[in-house]
Amino acid sequence: MTLNFWDGRLTRELQFVRNLRDRFPAAEVKDASALLADLRMIKSPAEIAHLRKVGRLGVEAHKAMMRATGVGVPEYEMAAAFAYACKKAGARDLGYNVIISSAQNHPYLHYYRHDRVLRAGDFIVIDAGPNLDYYTVDISASYPADGRFSPRQREIYEAALAVEKACLEVYRPGITCDQVLEEVREIVRKRGFNVDGDLFKIRTMKGGCSHYVGMAVHDAGGGPRGPLRPGMVFACDIYAVFAKEDLGVRVEDTVVITETGCENLTAGLPREIAEIEAFLRKK
Repeated sequence: MTLNFWDGRLTRELQFVRNLRDRFPAAEVKDASALLADLRMIKSPAEIAHLRKVGRLGVEAHKAMMRATGVGVPEYEMAAAFAYACKKAGARDLGYNVIISSAQNHPYLHYYRHDRVLRAGDFIVIDAGPNLDYYTVDISASYPADGRFSPRQREIYEAALAVEKACLEVYRPGITCDQVLEEVREIVRKRGFNVDGDLFKIRTMKGGCSHYVGMAVHDAGGGPRGPLRPGMVFACDIYAVFAKEDLGVRVEDTVVITETGCENLTAGLPREIAEIEAFLRKK
């Protein structure tokens, strides 16, 4: 809003501030960004209720996109299926560009050119959310274009899903994001994963807390930097890229901290491998 590193001119907002100071020199102009970020950090019960509605809409739109997936399908058709489902359900816009990464485009985590046609063996990462009455959610999913996980795709997906599930178990008021990492590691280890292996050395495959979500997909205030508090809404975002293999994985949901733990506001997508493969067969 206030900085543009590629352009030396003042932004519209800072031009407005300068005009105010020039025309009303006795007035004091203050930057309220930090105050607004603090206000937006904790969502009210009404906001949380609305975000549940946005989450349900986003999940159904993701399912519509899954139904549109297949070998030979252009990525732009998948993106169109998501946008159509959102707008048909009442969302006037999307929360952000529909991100579709496949093959050589996995290293570009926010790739949205939609310029590939899906091929057999492609593993897709989708990141998309609706904007319903000025609120959005953040949802990512990963699945094979041809409907069947290869052994390598299965390996990385199961690891990412295990970390996300563990995060959802340990999020609670009072815990810090560093403590989340420690507890998630122990849970994943007890479930039979080699937490000392290469997959779990990737920083983004260890768990933790990502960015706040609300009136923007990366909402004001960045992300949790202290003990979690009831009303915080943020992304649980587990992902990794394997550029040499033309492969990537991402499992992401939007959660809210409650008085006793957390609630997944975007629950309902097929997440287990058997569920995903069955859903893609039925489409």
